[in-house]
Amino acid sequence: MNLPIRSVMERRPLILSGMAPLTAHALRSAGREVEEAGDAWRALELAERVRPEAVVARTGVGGPDSTELIRRIRRSCGGCGVLMVVDEPGSLEAASLLRAGADAVLLGEPEITYLVWALDQVSRGGVVLSPEIAREMVGSLADTVHREREWARALAERAQVAESLARAKADFIGNVSHELRTPLTIIKGVAATLARAPATPAQGQLLAEAEAAADKLTGMIETILTQAELTRGEFVLDFRPCDVALVVREGASEAAKNYPDINVEVVAPSNIPAVADARAVRGVVRQIVDNACRYTETGGHVAVKATRSDEGVSVHVTDRGPGVARGQIAAAFDQAYSPGEEVMTKQQAGLGLGLNLSRSLLALHGGILWAEPLPGGGTRVSFTIPAEGPTGVDQVTDTPATASASTSS
Repeated sequence: MNLPIRSVMERRPLILSGMAPLTAHALRSAGREVEEAGDAWRALELAERVRPEAVVARTGVGGPDSTELIRRIRRSCGGCGVLMVVDEPGSLEAASLLRAGADAVLLGEPEITYLVWALDQVSRGGVVLSPEIAREMVGSLADTVHREREWARALAERAQVAESLARAKADFIGNVSHELRTPLTIIKGVAATLARAPATPAQGQLLAEAEAAADKLTGMIETILTQAELTRGEFVLDFRPCDVALVVREGASEAAKNYPDINVEVVAPSNIPAVADARAVRGVVRQIVDNACRYTETGGHVAVKATRSDEGVSVHVTDRGPGVARGQIAAAFDQAYSPGEEVMTKQQAGLGLGLNLSRSLLALHGGILWAEPLPGGGTRVSFTIPAEGPTGVDQVTDTPATASASTSS
């Protein structure tokens, strides 16, 4: 405690509250001026009036509780020592009194020589504890340090186990996804081959649907693989000069193909030069626009706007659907496989990876992704990435035309 040092020679009155009459008599015999108070209220009144050298108060003698008494004395007469006397050597009570601002915590009815010594130490700015209380507090402190070390060790072990489980989960998902690629590729190839010359129009329709389903499953698998690689820290982006305006148009167009009854409008300059992974940004735009269309009624409108500013390249996707609660948005951002609806009751398809994966990809660009429910209904999902790419990343300096061709897919 940073307390003002009081002169040993200073002899203002002492206030005793709840102490034995013999203690007051002994102090007077030692040449000290003493004011006695029957309870804490009287002690406070005297402290404000006589500005004592110190207040020696026993806990539980009536009036405000001990911690409140200490605080009031501190406020009303600065530089006054506060010595609290307790009946039991409890470390918790002593700690509470010290935290409230007591200069000393003494046990029982202290001997006059010890009390005078304690007053002298307090006048010098020291803190005094009776030996029994000090031992209790040291024991509690040792136990606390030991428990904290044990908790820290257990927490570290739990964190290590959680990390191992997360990696095992990512490895399992990645391995399963890899294994699914081959049969899906075969199914897709067979369906495409048979669709070139179907025996009947009905068979042609079925084959087209099978091929479309295979394409959808392939896209899901690629998304899961990307998420697994991000979790393992193995995903690497390909930063090249590109036209983000073109990338946004392509991503929005790819998503809009699946929703012919939704009007998807893109507003962007003729070009927005930037350094980015065009394929990743295109996938993010496609995912966000797909989400917006999924929650937009037939005949509805989805607006996509891309701009360049001092902050970087910004893209905003706005829909007028039913809107999503902030808690659902936060869950979808923070946790993979959170679709924003209860899985058993959800009406819209989706793995719940889109927003979480998009945020991770944009973070690798040095960008941010956010969403906001609109007052009139609907949701706006936006992201911003630095136009010059993230700092500290090696960039391939192809010409824009070559980069666009090499990253388009």
